[in-house]
Amino acid sequence: MMMQENIIDEIAKIKDVLPKKQQKLCHYLVMNYEQVGVMTVAELAEAAGVGTTTVMRLVQTLDYPSFSAFKKDLLNAALMRTTTSYRGLKQSFNDPAGNAAGDCFSAVMSDGICMLENLGTPSNRQQFDRILQMLLGARRICPLGLRSSRPLALYFEYAVNSFYPHVMQLAHDLDYVYDRVSLYLEPGDVLLVISIWPCTKKTIDVAQMCHDRGISIALITNTSLNPITKFADAVIDTNSVNHISGDTVILAVLEALVAEMGRRTAPQSTENIERIERILTDHNVVLKEY
Repeated sequence: MMMQENIIDEIAKIKDVLPKKQQKLCHYLVMNYEQVGVMTVAELAEAAGVGTTTVMRLVQTLDYPSFSAFKKDLLNAALMRTTTSYRGLKQSFNDPAGNAAGDCFSAVMSDGICMLENLGTPSNRQQFDRILQMLLGARRICPLGLRSSRPLALYFEYAVNSFYPHVMQLAHDLDYVYDRVSLYLEPGDVLLVISIWPCTKKTIDVAQMCHDRGISIALITNTSLNPITKFADAVIDTNSVNHISGDTVILAVLEALVAEMGRRTAPQSTENIERIERILTDHNVVLKEY
């Protein structure tokens, strides 16, 4: 079977040598592949103006065992081709249902609740425990997130550094990230990659560099299509591409990691935070009364 990222190109390449009805179907697929991933065989046949038999013949021609497998690759190809860092944000600007002004609050809350409910899959729970073991057993935790993922990487460092001072942030001084990885990271460290699809080339390069040097990698991403998955030792997939609350779900994963790390390193973690609290109070850094 062909690679999923090439299925649209493959259809376009072979369509001219197929029977006329399959050519007609191929033309529809090339022009409308974004919508096909959610269609049934009958719906696709009707939309393309062909019979269901023609659809199944094309599926067989393309060497797929079932329409479901064919549809999955179309959906993945559409995701790879059309997703940008801003697509979820752009979608939040639309109001296709004609909701009243101000109802974005309800829409975002509803989307976030749905995403969070779907986050706790058996696989993600297993991978969560695996990542915890990696982080707590690491000589140093090295978070990395670029562009839209960078604030999440910085937040993880801020939250965990209050009680667990074994973190080296790689999202600072990005021009020197290759230098820092090659000079300072070594087996025993863990690269914690936060990568919202589409990810940057630099993020992939750094992950491959660490993988080649025997440095363990934990990945938190919004899709299993992320190419960094092939380098990672553990992966949490929030499955939240193009959702308006996609970052919220990843933030929830980070919050859970921080909380569990604090619980497992208690009482030292509690003592560290209480020491910080005393210093802040003694120096009047934070006002408790006004």
